[in-house]
Amino acid sequence: MAKQPESKVSTAIMKKWRAMGAFCYKVHGGEFQMSGIPDISGVFEGLSVWCETKMPGNKTSLVQDVRINQLRAAGAHVVVAYSVADAVQMLEHIASCDHACMTNECLYTTPKDLHNA
Repeated sequence: MAKQPESKVSTAIMKKWRAMGAFCYKVHGGEFQMSGIPDISGVFEGLSVWCETKMPGNKTSLVQDVRINQLRAAGAHVVVAYSVADAVQMLEHIASCDHACMTNECLYTTPKDLHNA
């Protein structure tokens, strides 16, 4: 069975994140998995990082918005990535901000209304 386009992007993101020094893995949904959890989970420079992969033109669902905001409220960095570059940009941000974004408003850690963005 051929990979779906979103799955191909997730695989490419994980390859790039690992090359940047992150530990990451694909989150597989199922009956025992909480709904709305982002596609990729990982750790980068001691911080929890997550990535919800979407194809251009697609939006997150309402339950995904809830989970993303819950993760951000708990201090995780979360990106909704429409490309590998989007996901890499978040790790580059973490690497460049000396973790100051954990105490200031940050694009990747501040809960927001994603569905209506």
